[in-house]
Amino acid sequence: MQPLGPSEVDSSSIDVWVVSHGGVASNALCDHMQKQGIRTRPENYGLICHKQHPGTPIGKPILVIHGDYLDAIRSMDRRKFLTANAAKMCLGINAPEIPLSRFLQSFPDDPVGFSMFLESFRNAKSLGTDNVAFLRYPYTNDEALDAFKSLGVKIDMEGFSLRERKKKYSPRSKDVKAILDVYRNYNFEE
Repeated sequence: MQPLGPSEVDSSSIDVWVVSHGGVASNALCDHMQKQGIRTRPENYGLICHKQHPGTPIGKPILVIHGDYLDAIRSMDRRKFLTANAAKMCLGINAPEIPLSRFLQSFPDDPVGFSMFLESFRNAKSLGTDNVAFLRYPYTNDEALDAFKSLGVKIDMEGFSLRERKKKYSPRSKDVKAILDVYRNYNFEE
């Protein structure tokens, strides 16, 4: 289990802050970037990779990966990350022990925190707080290159490709079914 710890972004330990709501291959892209010497994973990466923008400048380029919301929920549920990621996006803490029913009760219109999370980065971008680019999953390497270019980040996408999403999903709990219903028609426009 990830220890409780600082969930502030230490901008001196990263070159790019890569964030996502989960279930959109952000780790695969971070791995690719790290191999090229682009620092994306500070010690507290597990605490900040799904964190809302704090509202104050980070001072580093920020890549926000989002999209494919229903399959992202299913993927996070299958890998047992859904409650942990909801806690990070809604509350900014690592608390996987909070039951999904509490998120449904406390945030009935946004129980996983997609809207809160994405809106925080849209606000940071529109206010000029930080240099933010959005990348919608699934994406092509050219789309990723365009996002990186807008951030002023030089990266080689050679050898990178998104793998096909695993479609083997286990039976859903009633809470996960309710969450899927909430996001059935969800779409975020940058």
